[in-house]
Amino acid sequence: MAPVELQTTASYLPTGVVATHVFAVSYISVVVLRTVYRSYIALPPSSATRFREPLRQGYVQAFSLLALVSLAAAAYFGVSFSSLSYRVWATERGVELPDSVFGDNGALRGGEHPGRLQIVRWLNDTPLYRDALEIVAEKARYFWWGQQINLALVSWSTYLAIEGQRRKIPNLWAYLALAQMVNLSYAQNLFFVTVLLTPVPLPENVRDLTRSSVPTWGRYAQLVARVFPTKPEGFVPKPALYLFLLVSNFVATFLIPYASNTPSFMIVSMLSRALPFLFLALPYIIPETWGNVHSHPHDTHATYTTLFRTISTISSLLHVKSSFFALFHNTPESTYYRHSLLHPFEGEYRSALNRGSTALSRIFGAVLEHPAISAFGSDVLLSGLSLGIWAAIRGLDPADMLGSSVLFLPQKQKEPGDVSMSRKEEAEKPVKQLEATPATRRRGRPRRSENNTPDLDETSAVSKRQGRSSRKAPTNGDDADDASYQPTGSDQMEEGDENAEDDWEAGALAWGLITAGGLGMGSAAIYGAEVIAR
Repeated sequence: MAPVELQTTASYLPTGVVATHVFAVSYISVVVLRTVYRSYIALPPSSATRFREPLRQGYVQAFSLLALVSLAAAAYFGVSFSSLSYRVWATERGVELPDSVFGDNGALRGGEHPGRLQIVRWLNDTPLYRDALEIVAEKARYFWWGQQINLALVSWSTYLAIEGQRRKIPNLWAYLALAQMVNLSYAQNLFFVTVLLTPVPLPENVRDLTRSSVPTWGRYAQLVARVFPTKPEGFVPKPALYLFLLVSNFVATFLIPYASNTPSFMIVSMLSRALPFLFLALPYIIPETWGNVHSHPHDTHATYTTLFRTISTISSLLHVKSSFFALFHNTPESTYYRHSLLHPFEGEYRSALNRGSTALSRIFGAVLEHPAISAFGSDVLLSGLSLGIWAAIRGLDPADMLGSSVLFLPQKQKEPGDVSMSRKEEAEKPVKQLEATPATRRRGRPRRSENNTPDLDETSAVSKRQGRSSRKAPTNGDDADDASYQPTGSDQMEEGDENAEDDWEAGALAWGLITAGGLGMGSAAIYGAEVIAR
């Protein structure tokens, strides 16, 4: 008697998880876009000058386009991976594949018929998320791409926590959630747009409007305020707490390939994705005694530099390790045999250059071997492209970038007139002194006109001012009023706009660091230079 196949009722839980994932991505994206809009309407009038407004619009459009490209790439490779997974499942189960979308054997035709999509059965039998993560971890050349996203996620979540807290940007969890649920480049570009459109700090009334985008926020805020009291301005957790989180995250990333095809694989993978959320929550959940209160922003620079140096060092070591194993497992043998009429097993020898180029071609070509690898590979490339552009438009100082990524490199000492001079110090400089010397940039290296040879326009402008002053000498009262003037409110200049110039040498250095040490090291250098360039 032939065995009878047991028919079991498929669970709808896996289908509900996937549907919730798609809905959550849409909802969280709306929350982020609403946050960006609320920040934009809070920009002061000084940011709408004829120079700054087109410049900001161009940068916002560039990163918005990169975000759309990242979202499209994630959607495309996600659908490709799901389609491949379904075809494999249907072949193993003997389920007929649809011939078209509609028709007699169409995928979406109503009723039971051959070719109808069996979505519930497929998701019930297939661990979709585990398969995607395990495919990336099972081969060295695949993990070479996947590990870079995990390492970059550590540095980006640290930057997200520091810069988001400083600018008082709400809904930071939404950006990190999109990085986990879509890809890193999508969330990263959205946060860059938010930084460009957010004053420092965001006004309290606008923060309340932004938080209202989440239903019942008021009740949650009251409950959180009772459990975790508000910390004073300038509160920063002690470096040991950050270092503990960093080491835990890197250990989880290190164990991913060794946990592949074991019952603990999903635990290790989810742990490496969940730990970055603690960077956002750390300043709010710890007691005040576990941190330090700094009265000046420069007091935190040493702590932030140490953090990003640690991230860069460990990330580069893990990248070197994954590169070694990827080359080791993909380098062909030095001797191979070919068939000929006279010598059936004639030996041929490969040169070291030939073996190395073959191994590199296998590693770089891995992004085309499977949709899951293509998703991670495209994320690495798009993230690296965005970081280089960000370093260029922010005019980051190469010395700060190297100081935040190279271990034991001495930190640059801050001097009067340096790019990291605080806004308060700049405001307290007398007007006469500002007129007598060329303006200094807050970011990047000084322009050629900032040295001892000023530009012609600046020289003529100074001479005109001197001419006007010779015709009418100011009184002592006017001079004192000018010297004591400090811009307030809408007169203040937006951070990063005061002498904004593209510095593509900084962008080239960023891409060089990413190429040499991986996305984790390059992102740590850029974000480390960003947080101390104020």
